[in-house]
Amino acid sequence: MSKLLKKFAYADMGVILSVTSLCIISLISLYQLSQNGISASLTSGYSRRAGIIQAASVLAGLFGGGFCILAGSGFIRKACLPVFFITIILSVLTLTPLGVTVSDDRAWLRLGTFSIQPSELMKAAMIPALAFSLTLQRSRVLRYLLFACFSLCACTVVYLQRDIGSLLIFAIIILYMLFSAGTSKRLWATGVLLSPIAAFAVWRFVLGNDQRTRILSALDPSRDPYGAGYQQLSAKNAITSGGLTGRLYDSGRSFVYVASSHNDFLLSFIAQLFGTVGIAAVCLLIVLLLQRLMKTDTSQGEFASFIRVGAFALFAGEAILNIGMNLSVLPVIGIPLPFVSAGGTAMAAGLTLIGAALSAPGKGKAQ
Repeated sequence: MSKLLKKFAYADMGVILSVTSLCIISLISLYQLSQNGISASLTSGYSRRAGIIQAASVLAGLFGGGFCILAGSGFIRKACLPVFFITIILSVLTLTPLGVTVSDDRAWLRLGTFSIQPSELMKAAMIPALAFSLTLQRSRVLRYLLFACFSLCACTVVYLQRDIGSLLIFAIIILYMLFSAGTSKRLWATGVLLSPIAAFAVWRFVLGNDQRTRILSALDPSRDPYGAGYQQLSAKNAITSGGLTGRLYDSGRSFVYVASSHNDFLLSFIAQLFGTVGIAAVCLLIVLLLQRLMKTDTSQGEFASFIRVGAFALFAGEAILNIGMNLSVLPVIGIPLPFVSAGGTAMAAGLTLIGAALSAPGKGKAQ
């Protein structure tokens, strides 16, 4: 028992409390969304099922995160590559007849009556795999060759799924982990100089017409208020309607309709329930989470430290993009708000990744 408690002693309570609070806010918001006819008008009745799935995913994620903390970074290091390749295989299966297309993204896999999004699992699995490559004690060339191979495999599969939002998150994780690894300043300078060319190539050859339209609409939603800009304008109106303290206890409340209000735009519904105070609380909890993840704990070892770095990049990228979507300053690209938006796969994977980031040191040295 003392050994188990010692492993949990490495777990950062600031991270645990912030994540737990975000999960509670998520469950309360989804419950409210499914009550009093709100579900029928905002989500066509889907939010009730989404809330049940979210609660089950929180439990699954807590189990996965707890297991990672108890197993230790040594076990995670040994298991990370097989797990990563399994998520690659699952993601490739979405390109087969087993895959399901949602909003033009073929990123879902049907398993009986349930669906999972393997790219969310791959986000969490890729971070330990990249940490593994960066902590190899062999040649520098081998480290970065493995890093490049893992990154290319993940990005290629997500690109084939046409999931541009996830592709952007993968790019953020990869670049931030490279930066944290202390790569050459000359390499970064070259990347900055070439970034305009890369941006043009992405705009011209990677993004589809609908995705370019979303970006242009984010710059000016009023240019297509009943088309590409409709969702963002609705979210902006919903946030404004919540006022300072929201309308949770307003008996005559009438909520603004926002598509995907249970998912990517749950923040706009939280604003209607709890007002500006609610949004501020969510943002402060996310900032606390990110601040604690940035704190380096040398006692965990280099491998777990790199997992913290990758987790920071993942959750910071998702939070900035999702909040920007809800505030109509960034395009709608299907990015969830970490530990808040409805999404069983993302919730379970995120909580498991938190456990890996907080894992105690263990056997399994770099080779």
